[in-house]
Amino acid sequence: MNFKYCSIILVHYALVDDHGGKYALKEKRTRSEMLREVMDSIEKNTDYPAELIVYDNGGEPDDSNYLLDLTRKGVINIYVRYKNNMHWAWAFNEGSKISTGDYLCFTCNDVVMKPKWLSICIAMLEKYPDRKFVASPFHISHKQSKYDRGTLDKNRLNSMAGSNCMIMSRETFKKLGNFGVFSVSGTYWFRKKAKMGYTTIMPPKDLADHIGFAGGLDWRSKTRIKKTLLNNQEIDFTERAPL
Repeated sequence: MNFKYCSIILVHYALVDDHGGKYALKEKRTRSEMLREVMDSIEKNTDYPAELIVYDNGGEPDDSNYLLDLTRKGVINIYVRYKNNMHWAWAFNEGSKISTGDYLCFTCNDVVMKPKWLSICIAMLEKYPDRKFVASPFHISHKQSKYDRGTLDKNRLNSMAGSNCMIMSRETFKKLGNFGVFSVSGTYWFRKKAKMGYTTIMPPKDLADHIGFAGGLDWRSKTRIKKTLLNNQEIDFTERAPL
């Protein structure tokens, strides 16, 4: 029996970043409310076999207790909490190392999933095995319309879409490589993806809602990923952005 499954790697961001900026939310949701809505949607609407790996990047204690409770209930398979915010890229890379699925889904705590989101996205990848595709359940049209590349069997194509939630085979991720741990690393990774000939494929209609948006976090300013060891030695994991 050829049983396949997906590893969903979700990052829960800290409330405040190193620059003091706060995350602005649509409809004035708090970050804690948003997290619970997202986790509930994943539990209810994921219809493809999956393991759920959650990285808590220094969130509030109440949020950590909530995520631990989901781990005890078996909703979350692996839960990792960092004392400090270790950057989304660091968490995604670490999650890929401990994941075991045939497919990898990288997502965040501001994407609410709709029914059949994962099965439809993976079905698109399996329908076109000879195409260089990364799947995403939704399209932020106002940000990415200039990268639209038409449609394929009514599925939407875009060279840069998917940064908030992307699904791909493990083999594809190995080819594309890890995410850089530096400012604007997401943009750099997606540009590299496009240069390597990969396109994002999305269903005809969105199967997820992006309920958060950047409104205060300055991703371009002095990103430092640091960790203090037990001997008080400070390690800086920040990478230098490619020129």
